[in-house]
Amino acid sequence: MTGALGGVGRSAVYLAKQLDAHVIAGVKEEQKNDASSLAVDRVVAIDNSEEIAELPELDAIADTVDQDAISKLIPKLKSGGVLGSVLGKPREAEGKDIRVEAFMATPDASLLRQMADAVRDRKLVIPIARRMKLSEAGEAHSLAEKGSVGGKILLIP
Repeated sequence: MTGALGGVGRSAVYLAKQLDAHVIAGVKEEQKNDASSLAVDRVVAIDNSEEIAELPELDAIADTVDQDAISKLIPKLKSGGVLGSVLGKPREAEGKDIRVEAFMATPDASLLRQMADAVRDRKLVIPIARRMKLSEAGEAHSLAEKGSVGGKILLIP
């Protein structure tokens, strides 16, 4: 299975690789260097039309980022492919032979345990770029939205 992930997170990559998926990370051009540290098979700039054009036909796409990127990727989704989206069904999916599945984060204790074990065993490494006090959560959120931190922000109570 070949799939692309938008808004790529290490945990999503880890889980996809556990399912033996061939994972292509879709990131912004300026994020490509950081994304190269992910355990993905390929990194593609979703804001670069030439790189999108070079993509193979995809079995699935997971989108957690924005409608602009997904509209460029849908033509790469094979007939009968699956688009998983937290953003709802994009208009570009209308009339296509694809399945659109809405998804959202849901608590799952066994999955959380699996992920914690993977972190403990160093199979999943989550880079902490910055540690901040819980009282600085507003500033942390602003930094994360800008995407300029280069890793996760850990809030400490």
